[in-house]
Amino acid sequence: MSIVWIVLGWIFAAVFGLLTASMLLLHNWLHALALFLVVLLCLPPVNSLLLNRFNFALHPLLRGALIVVLLFVFVRLLTGQKVTSIYASPEAKAQFMALYDEKMTDWPVPYEDIFLDTEYGVVHVIVSGPEDAPPMLLLHASGVAGWSWEFNVAELSEQYRTYAIDLIGDAGKSEFASLDNILQTRQDQADLYAEITEQLGVDKAFVVGASEGGFIGTNYALYYPERVEKLALLGPMGYAGATESVMRIMFAQMFPLKTIQEGTFRWAFGDNPQVNNAFGEWFRLFMTESVPKKVAPLPIPAEERQQLTVPTLFVFGEQDNLVGDPEAARALVQDIPDVRVDVVEAGHLMAAELPEQVDGLILDFFGAETIHATMHHNE
Repeated sequence: MSIVWIVLGWIFAAVFGLLTASMLLLHNWLHALALFLVVLLCLPPVNSLLLNRFNFALHPLLRGALIVVLLFVFVRLLTGQKVTSIYASPEAKAQFMALYDEKMTDWPVPYEDIFLDTEYGVVHVIVSGPEDAPPMLLLHASGVAGWSWEFNVAELSEQYRTYAIDLIGDAGKSEFASLDNILQTRQDQADLYAEITEQLGVDKAFVVGASEGGFIGTNYALYYPERVEKLALLGPMGYAGATESVMRIMFAQMFPLKTIQEGTFRWAFGDNPQVNNAFGEWFRLFMTESVPKKVAPLPIPAEERQQLTVPTLFVFGEQDNLVGDPEAARALVQDIPDVRVDVVEAGHLMAAELPEQVDGLILDFFGAETIHATMHHNE
């Protein structure tokens, strides 16, 4: 039995040691101190050292009680302080806003910033394209923001009135009024986008969603099919790959070492220079200086997926590690009634990596005849 306890002691010491390192990297000094003391109490040699040097030994029950008390202190430190923002500090928020404004200097067409007051807080929308053109919602990937459509908006806004919406609860210019009132369910999320489109005066729109934006677009189409003309999903979450993706990103946030962050970025987004230049600085800031509050993009059950009645385009990437095998993903979505699937030679952020090809697929799927019909209907 003593060998079992020794092995368990080393295992627990290793686990709490990793958590201690995480707290130190995140500059949570008191949290790290509490965990460090737990590590000392778990290490098998500590009791022998106390006995040899001070002729004193901790009773196993006392040692267990001290570990429980210290873990309680750690949890209280972790949860006791009221969080009021997804940003680590006001300075971090200012960094995001400055970088956002810098990114918008590359926006290739005229645009208007709109800020909407919603049930949950302020939602920021970048609007481009002709006022009388059919509306298109652009829903961005997790960890970036509306500016990420800079590679696509010039072509898309030639025929559409585009609305690039910053996801509330993510880093960007949308912001919860209070973290006591945040999105909890997929229904909440869909209701919010119905509210956003109502305020924009958009009764029915073409919807393009990338990654987590694809999850949001899917929910919107499931709960409000009458408000969606067609749906284009680019490497969407909610279909495959979510669990491993969440775990990898959480690990990188807990251990914000440069090597871990670089490895996570390359795993998630590949080595494409354009993607690296556009998203690298923002994503690294996102990993270290924000804690998003969002509806988790977990896989949508098959029985709900089969209720997706709007015409839907899936674009999967051959090198997309977040979604995984594109052929497996293709097979998964074949139960959707009106579906088309295309696969491109790109990673997860395919719209930035292959903008002309992806834009072409979207425009082809949405179709000129549908556009003309919609414009005639709106008149």
